[in-house]
Amino acid sequence: MADAADIHHGEGAFVRQCALCHTIDKGGPNRFGPNLFGIVDRRAGTIPGFHYSAAFKDTASWDWNVDALRGWISAPKQMVPQSPMSVFQGVSDRDRDDIIAYLATRK
Repeated sequence: MADAADIHHGEGAFVRQCALCHTIDKGGPNRFGPNLFGIVDRRAGTIPGFHYSAAFKDTASWDWNVDALRGWISAPKQMVPQSPMSVFQGVSDRDRDDIIAYLATRK
């Protein structure tokens, strides 16, 4: 996927669409959402110091791979029905895939 996706565009899309709630730097703080450094291949719900919702803790039983990230960015409430996360309207498939490619570089 990283070959087809545009990592540079993904960084910009992350800043525009994700950075209000998430940081991406190693050791960065949690915000409304957890820090996403090293998220790819990490077990869901394991970011130290982040207070996950009860719904997320009860439901999240996956590792954050490309498919899980695609599903989450596209429709978090399908994965965790009571999720407090909302997705900005208009996240295109291309932005989503570019964001995921960018996230994969941050490890």
